[in-house]
Amino acid sequence: MDEVAARAVVLPGDVAGLLRQLREGLDEIVGDEPLVALKAVGELEAIVASAGPLAAACATGDQIPVPRVAEALGMTEKAARSRPVHYAYLPR
Repeated sequence: MDEVAARAVVLPGDVAGLLRQLREGLDEIVGDEPLVALKAVGELEAIVASAGPLAAACATGDQIPVPRVAEALGMTEKAARSRPVHYAYLPR
């Protein structure tokens, strides 16, 4: 598993930092402010529903081979085949 993770693409530092801050922020408020956390999670779902299908379409439209997608995302080829389908059918 470490070998697979080592071959995965690396998120840009600023994006990784934002995601880390978001996770930490949600962890801090979920117990004390569950409604605020729920609101934030809804915002995240909207972001994923907007960006996910576009990213999946670009990746599959560029005809990136499934083994390369799997390697880049650190997952099996079976999971890599289903990822674009998952994002294509998210409610917007």
